[in-house]
Amino acid sequence: MNTQRIESKNRLPEKMHFWPRLLFCLTFFPALLVPQFTKAAITPHDPPEWFVNMGSFAQSAHGTFSCEKCHGDMKQSGKMHPDSENPSFLTTDALRHYNYQRCESCHKPSYEQYLQGAHAKALLKEQSDPVSTKKLPDNKKAPTCGNCHSSHYVKGHLSRVEIGRQMVITCGTCHPAQAATYLDNYHGKAAVNLGNKKAAFCTDCHGAHHCLSLKDKREALAACKRCHPDATASFAQVVIHPTIQDSPEKDQQKKAHITLIRVVTILMSILVILVVGFFYGHSFVWLLRELHEKLRRHK
Repeated sequence: MNTQRIESKNRLPEKMHFWPRLLFCLTFFPALLVPQFTKAAITPHDPPEWFVNMGSFAQSAHGTFSCEKCHGDMKQSGKMHPDSENPSFLTTDALRHYNYQRCESCHKPSYEQYLQGAHAKALLKEQSDPVSTKKLPDNKKAPTCGNCHSSHYVKGHLSRVEIGRQMVITCGTCHPAQAATYLDNYHGKAAVNLGNKKAAFCTDCHGAHHCLSLKDKREALAACKRCHPDATASFAQVVIHPTIQDSPEKDQQKKAHITLIRVVTILMSILVILVVGFFYGHSFVWLLRELHEKLRRHK
């Protein structure tokens, strides 16, 4: 009787070890094979149209405005707009056709900042060369107010996180590589995925209407200091967007940093695979050994 009790006590820990290891392998090993979708989706807005959904417009921030408030007397070249006898207006770009100077009456500070920003300067350059501008794809043309703000459907009283998430989609329409690398970065994961309102969104670094590229190290450092007041000059050298898309050819320093980041990423990925593979292999072999011992005792 004493011998049987001793054997049963010795077997109990083995059973307790067997099932947790089996559960561990069944739970975590498939997790390495299943892709993880942690990035926020970057999908462009619906294409602009000349026809307005009045139901959605009534629920927007501008829903209480009359059409004349933004569109004036609805006359174009002395004729009422739209002219039913000349439907060619439907082939023109609604966003680039509108006179956005009218936005200044309600959004004067934002409009003045836009005029001083990089987008307005790019727009002036395009207007001076309309032939070349027509050949550009839509996502490469300089944005107007309407490209970033849906005047008919924009919602009011949104939270900082809601505005920030919409902002990533808006900026990602013309800057998909930068949006993707932002979502890979801590800033994007904390702000977009976790909804941390203290994390940095696009405009916290680049400005809402100035739209600074931050290629100048002084501008980059000033942007960093908004959230990191103790940041030094070396702090601004961190590459937030490790992509060479839309990067000037002469920016060899950034290209060198990106190459180094990619090499280190590959090496660390290989190291992680080897380490994780070793521990999973060890657990699997150990599991087979316990299963063998368990089957041998039942013969």
